[in-house]
Amino acid sequence: MFVRRALDAAFLSCVLLTLLLAAGCGTGETPPVDPEVVRKELIGKVWHCESMFGRPILGDDKPTLEFLADGTVKGNGGCNDYSGTYALAAESLSFGPMTQTKKACGAALGDQEFTYITSLGKVNKLKVDGGELLLFGEQAIEPMKFTKSGGGLFW
Repeated sequence: MFVRRALDAAFLSCVLLTLLLAAGCGTGETPPVDPEVVRKELIGKVWHCESMFGRPILGDDKPTLEFLADGTVKGNGGCNDYSGTYALAAESLSFGPMTQTKKACGAALGDQEFTYITSLGKVNKLKVDGGELLLFGEQAIEPMKFTKSGGGLFW
């Protein structure tokens, strides 16, 4: 009888502990993201694209992305330089049309660059997490993943 009560008490304790842990996790809404905090994280850094939609970037010259304080963006698609505009509001991000240089690129690199520039035009959401920038597209399952460096000119 004593063993039965001890087992019942242990079981009840486990159930109670599980309920307390679940309640502690909560389902409350996350606080809104301050766009100025996000802007400070983005501006002044060069972001290097590590993968697009779960696929690693080809070659050593990874596409770059640099947000400027005046609402413009510039970078290199892996072969050609590009520039354009961006609009940022909390967790949403959109890019305007991009202009590009017209260097000849190899087929694989050219295809990757085309996908990169085209995908920027479809971005609608971002997440900045420490040294990582995630750009989400309209129907993409995986985001475009970027890591940051200091930014500006390198000598």
